[in-house]
Amino acid sequence: MKNTRSWTGVVLFLFVALLLGIPSIKDYIQLKSAPDIYDLKESDYKEGKMVRGKADMVLDYYCYETNDGNETYRWYLVPSEGDMTLKYVGIKVNAKLFNDYEAVYNSTWDYLDGITDSLTKSISFQGRLKKVDGEIEKNLNNYIREAGATDQKDAFVPYYIELKTTKGSITSMIISAVCLGIAVVIFIIMFLKSKSDKKFEATAQQMRENQPWNNGMSLVIDDQELDRMAYEGSVINNNPQTDSADAPADNNQDNNNF
Repeated sequence: MKNTRSWTGVVLFLFVALLLGIPSIKDYIQLKSAPDIYDLKESDYKEGKMVRGKADMVLDYYCYETNDGNETYRWYLVPSEGDMTLKYVGIKVNAKLFNDYEAVYNSTWDYLDGITDSLTKSISFQGRLKKVDGEIEKNLNNYIREAGATDQKDAFVPYYIELKTTKGSITSMIISAVCLGIAVVIFIIMFLKSKSDKKFEATAQQMRENQPWNNGMSLVIDDQELDRMAYEGSVINNNPQTDSADAPADNNQDNNNF
């Protein structure tokens, strides 16, 4: 039972290590070599492709997701082929980064409204391209219609960027390495214990083979026990029993003496 639990632990930790390790290593490599999105054409886009970029402009968000009444994600629009292009792509942003993207959004509209002479804020991003579909696509179409840009629908790329970071990949790789290390340690302990058990069993077997046996039980006799047994044997030999047939004759002889 104990061995079964140990093997279950090895398999479980190994499974977690592979589950986290392989995708995180793949993501890390792809993120480090991701192309700049402004160097790509829309025809270069494909599901799962890693990209990176630096946005000087954030126009608005066209979709959001809530949990218990609180916004958890927003899909912001940024230029996809240069700051003043008519091509835009969405970025899925979590609540922790809302303020950062809102700062660039305010800078963008201050510039477009002539309040400032230049764009004063920017934000870097990197992540995986995801296809716009389902509710997200419906929200994008509603945004385009409400903005009166139905004749410019082709300007909105049917993809969005799901943010990823190398820090997140490194964290997953560390957790994976720890799980792998635990699996290796458990395996080594089991291996050493198995060797120890086999050695003990071999020693015990050798001892059984070298000892006398009596009715299936091993007799371990030390020197004192041997001396005691030898002494009792000599006493028995020096006091032989008399025949029971001679006893009456001796009694009769004694009676005749009276």
